Amino acid sequence: MRAWCLVCAAAMGCAQYGLVDDGTSVSFGRGNAGMLTRGVRLPPRGDGYWVPPRWVDRGALYGTDEAVALVVRVARRLRREQPNGPPLGVADLSPRGGGPSRFHRSHQSGRDIDLLFYLVDATGRPVRNGEMRPVDADGHTRDGLRFDTARNWALVRALIDDPAADVQYIFVAEPLRLLLLDHARAAGEPPDRVARAAALLRQPSDAAPHDDHFHVRIYCAPSDRPLGCSDRGPLRWKKKLYKYELVAAEPAPAGAHGRAVRRPAAGAPVGFAFGRLTRAWSLAFPPPLPGPPRTSAAR
Repeated sequence: MRAWCLVCAAAMGCAQYGLVDDGTSVSFGRGNAGMLTRGVRLPPRGDGYWVPPRWVDRGALYGTDEAVALVVRVARRLRREQPNGPPLGVADLSPRGGGPSRFHRSHQSGRDIDLLFYLVDATGRPVRNGEMRPVDADGHTRDGLRFDTARNWALVRALIDDPAADVQYIFVAEPLRLLLLDHARAAGEPPDRVARAAALLRQPSDAAPHDDHFHVRIYCAPSDRPLGCSDRGPLRWKKKLYKYELVAAEPAPAGAHGRAVRRPAAGAPVGFAFGRLTRAWSLAFPPPLPGPPRTSAAR
């Protein structure tokens, strides 16, 4: 049934003219009601990050190309900035194929990522955190560790500054959100960066407060929206990917103010419809995959 829904949604939804199958991952639906096709598996170890055994055993390490690449880039950036610091702990992404699981209501469409907090001990020495430890409003855990505000801010900064992925939310408990923003202001971060962080950092209203990890959600990739990927919530700071859209090769007429006006090539609707249906069918009924699942090349 879900497969036929995918075909219908892709055939009937709005899309850019000339859509063809690019062979990459597809996030379908919303974070709490969706699926994932051609998801990429995040390797349990990489440059600057690790997946603790508990989450390796769960097997929910699949995400869109964009989500997995975001983890890899952010971890590498943090490793460069803090070469002697502990690796970033990564928990759940999505199950292979997406959909519901017994661990989450969300994490269904490959665009959700759980990241563990950076912590320090009583002497201020960084620790390798492999658990979801609840942190109180003062930044302390029950076992004597503390929220490493500086490193956690560096993580948030890397997420919101990423040049390719569009981060929609970073869910975290409100007291920790305030600690991070206060640190950013005290550190002299640019006001626009602090304002963006203030908008993206949010305690969820319909779930646990997230006082033990960050829950990152990214927007749908532009190529996934025509196939039914749905961004629930506000659209903010969208990257200007329209600058790179393909347009017809014919000369564009000038508009009233001398600006170029885009016009689809003749026959584009036919090619668009066929390409969309072809891609939708291949996503809904993919051939058997020989060998192991797709895996990011990150190491």
